[in-house]
Amino acid sequence: MARIYTKPEDKKPKIDKSLVLDFFEKRASKVNDLGPTRAVIYQDKDADLAERRDIAEKTLLLPLLEIDESSRILDAGCGTGRWAEAIIPKCGVYVGVDVSPGLIKVATERFGTSLNAKFEVCPVDLLTRERIGIDQAFTHILSFGVFIYLNDDEIIEALHAYASLTESGSKIMFREPIAVENRLTLIEHFSNDMEQTYNAIYRTEEELITLITSALGESFFQQKKGDVYPDGTLNNRTETKQKWYLWESL
Repeated sequence: MARIYTKPEDKKPKIDKSLVLDFFEKRASKVNDLGPTRAVIYQDKDADLAERRDIAEKTLLLPLLEIDESSRILDAGCGTGRWAEAIIPKCGVYVGVDVSPGLIKVATERFGTSLNAKFEVCPVDLLTRERIGIDQAFTHILSFGVFIYLNDDEIIEALHAYASLTESGSKIMFREPIAVENRLTLIEHFSNDMEQTYNAIYRTEEELITLITSALGESFFQQKKGDVYPDGTLNNRTETKQKWYLWESL
């Protein structure tokens, strides 16, 4: 079990993808007890905070996406379908992907009968049109809380995959927990809130933006950014905070 802080010049420890997948499979197994929202917001012992966070996030970000019935949405790292619930009724096409078969099973059980929606098991760094069975480009890609579970090289691959699935004018929205000071890597860290071991990488805002710009290049520009929880009571962490970034394809 380790909490590792690194500066830009330091060697960056990696997390084990198999342990990350195991974590999500265990989260899926808890959905019946916790519900589909708390299971992916990780407030196992505070149902009220989980619901308030969910409402605050959607209230802020959904209008910024400007989704309508012509929109084709890729929800990368869709989990239990927390955002699918808000988006499917508004869009033309919704595709949810996740690395976890267990979470995809939950999402499919909840929304699989929707005629404009489908769910696929697929790591975001291995996304292709063929793998998820789509022909048209997406108008919107949501990447919410995904990159903290990827190593730097995997983020670059995921960003290249996202770009290959877009067209001119497409929007990519990122929502990520950001390290307030130094990069923080958790390796087999035991969470008392979840009673599970946890592996994740919290990057500084500068590190995250550097990765995004290096992968997307000059084909995209950052349109807007901001804090997810202006209300400090919703951000019950001292070392990290939730930020959102909206990018658009030229």
